[in-house]
Amino acid sequence: MPPKPKDARQVTFRKGKKTVKPGKVLWWSVFVVFLFTVLAGFIGAGYIYFEYSKDLPDVRRLRTYQPATITRVYSDSDELIAEFFVEKRTIVSVDKFPKHLIQATLAVEDSNFNSHYGIDPKAIFRALITNVKAGRVVEGGSTITQQLAKTLFLSPARNLERKIKEAILSIRLEMIFTKDEILGFYLNQIYYGHGSYGVEAAAQTYFGKHVQDMTLEECAMIAGLPKAPNNYSPYRYPEKAKIRRNHSVRRMATLNFINEEEAVRALQSKFNLRGIRDPLNKAPYFVEHIRQFIQEKYGATKLYRHGLNVYTTLNLDMQNSARAAVQDNLKTLDKRYGYRGPLEHVDFQASSPGLISFLSTLNDFEGENRLMEGAVLKGLVTSVDDAQVWVHLGNGQGIIDLKDMSWAKKPNVKTDGRWRKINNPNMAVTAGDVILVRIKGVREEGYWSLALEQDPEAQAGLLSLDPQGHIKAMIGGYDFSKSQFNRAVQAVRQPGSAFKPIVFAAAISEGFTPASIIMDSPVIFKEREQNFDKWKPVNFEEKFYGPTLLRTALAHSRNVVSIKLLQNIGVNKLVAFTRKFGIRSPLSKNLSIALGSSGLTLYELTSAYSIFANLGKRTEPIAVRYINDRDGKVIYTAQPKVTEALPAGVAKVVSSMLESVVQEGTGAKAKALKRPVAAKTGTTNNFIDAWFMGFTPELTTGVWVGKDKDESLGYNETGSRAAIPIWLQFMKESLKDAPAVNFPTTPESVHIKIDPETGSLAGFGKPGARFDVFLIDNPPKKNNGVSPRLAGKNF
Repeated sequence: MPPKPKDARQVTFRKGKKTVKPGKVLWWSVFVVFLFTVLAGFIGAGYIYFEYSKDLPDVRRLRTYQPATITRVYSDSDELIAEFFVEKRTIVSVDKFPKHLIQATLAVEDSNFNSHYGIDPKAIFRALITNVKAGRVVEGGSTITQQLAKTLFLSPARNLERKIKEAILSIRLEMIFTKDEILGFYLNQIYYGHGSYGVEAAAQTYFGKHVQDMTLEECAMIAGLPKAPNNYSPYRYPEKAKIRRNHSVRRMATLNFINEEEAVRALQSKFNLRGIRDPLNKAPYFVEHIRQFIQEKYGATKLYRHGLNVYTTLNLDMQNSARAAVQDNLKTLDKRYGYRGPLEHVDFQASSPGLISFLSTLNDFEGENRLMEGAVLKGLVTSVDDAQVWVHLGNGQGIIDLKDMSWAKKPNVKTDGRWRKINNPNMAVTAGDVILVRIKGVREEGYWSLALEQDPEAQAGLLSLDPQGHIKAMIGGYDFSKSQFNRAVQAVRQPGSAFKPIVFAAAISEGFTPASIIMDSPVIFKEREQNFDKWKPVNFEEKFYGPTLLRTALAHSRNVVSIKLLQNIGVNKLVAFTRKFGIRSPLSKNLSIALGSSGLTLYELTSAYSIFANLGKRTEPIAVRYINDRDGKVIYTAQPKVTEALPAGVAKVVSSMLESVVQEGTGAKAKALKRPVAAKTGTTNNFIDAWFMGFTPELTTGVWVGKDKDESLGYNETGSRAAIPIWLQFMKESLKDAPAVNFPTTPESVHIKIDPETGSLAGFGKPGARFDVFLIDNPPKKNNGVSPRLAGKNF
């Protein structure tokens, strides 16, 4: 029989003189393979590390990293009025983060944060298994450190190369920074939805409070947002947001961050949201002026990303008064002009299905009932009779009485709108018209009491300066949301008679006095500089008044006297004279500029008038007091640019003459202010532009009214009618708590009694004599008020 083979486990091999068992050979082979595998792994890892580390940024830059933060704009009382930002972020230190916010963030984002070194293999493996089971990506394995690295240093691309770089950067971050520092970077950097970056901005956006004041349930909601800020928005998807918040709470309980009682209370709590708000901007025309100033000076990057604090000169109460004055009086003016018709005409009837939805969409209700007294809404006319109009508002119905729409006649610029009324609602509206209405209140029968409204076509600008040249109020139009063109600064318009005080100031400087007499009589100019064959200027009243004192001529805005003054002074000399007033707009070199034919901005003219108020000193208008950088260091301080545009005596004489405009001339309505006022009206041909420039010792305020298309405001819409009401309402409100004071005096001027009929020095006991103001070196004489420098000249 052949020999029986030995068991395989008993087989041995000889190697030289030694016998080696097969098991030892196997383990030796495994060890060698393992050794080579580890070595290859190290070599591969080293290659990957060095290959993908070539262009990675130095994470140590975070030591000096300054993320984009909000630039804030403040009023003259340091009240926040506006913000500029690309990323709405406010940096807060780690010690301000509430404990529950840190716990909630770790619970939903990275529960092993305090134990890993940048990457969490367990989390990665767990996410891999979960995603394989789900057949799609439902869970991520990124740590907080990885999320930070991706946000700060890498693109959002989803590929293997980015994940490798992310891991490398995360390990480096953990090697250099403490856990608290990494957590601080993360919570100040991450996006939380609705334009909010960082937890402080998120706390303000959702709850209107600082981050340190948030409750447990608020912290849980905030912590759940970074995964998908839009999908978990409590404003857009409240149910999804609640589910996500509750997930945060349960994770906190699972990790023993909170007890069961706290968890139950948080799970049962409701959202107490602030409500979505538009970006803060309480003075849009002025703020845009500031934005342009900062961007021109420092560039867009510093403006939008460097967290500047800009302290301005704006008085917010005055600004609000200016806005109300402009809007109220433009509405009144527009109604004098007439009714331009409905917004649109539709086929809806009162019983039509979809009517409520249609009107809700028109008014942008979005489920919010905006029917309240004072609200201006769109409504649908459902029926009209001889005395009333029935209007459907979507969430209710109202009635317009004839008296609340009697102004709605057809526009006609050739007739005075004050006296034209309608006597039947059918003359203005019909059923199916979509109209604008204002809610006045509730009628006895339960319907809303309404008044017909329309948005004004006319625009206005208002600018107010204090004696230091600080801009206290600036309005550039009726509604910034509809037109961002700033008519206080950008609009170049003919000033009309509002330019005359500069002509009279030049005349006083040349030796004329308020008592100088010029003949107000017809005159025809044939000079080549006029650019037309003949020019026969007339006064507004289309009549002439004969011998006229300069004071009277300015008070009543006599055109012919102003032109004769300019003829005496010289056009070139006057143009040069205006440059002292800060006027930079080009001026036509002809006699018509005496009547304000060359365009100026309200900004230029208001600044020019402030010279009279400040006894000849001109201060370049100032909008910004100082600017701090994000660290509180002052980087800009306004340096007032003060020049002497006029001798104090000349300014005082002109100021006194402008007081007569209010006391006895075209600006008489301004007497209602019941304090010293010096001012001048201005109206251009065909009532296209209306001005009122006036000052008190406290404020110099200019108002312009007109249409952007250079169309007529309507018959008789002069500076007195169209502009003074805006100026007066603003000044009354702005100065209501200020005591009335007189204009300052100067030793360069003197009060002397004259004969108002001749302009001569009044004799003792002369009946009707009155005091007038003169330069101390140019008093009136007995030769009909003409100074020695002007004696012998014919006017």
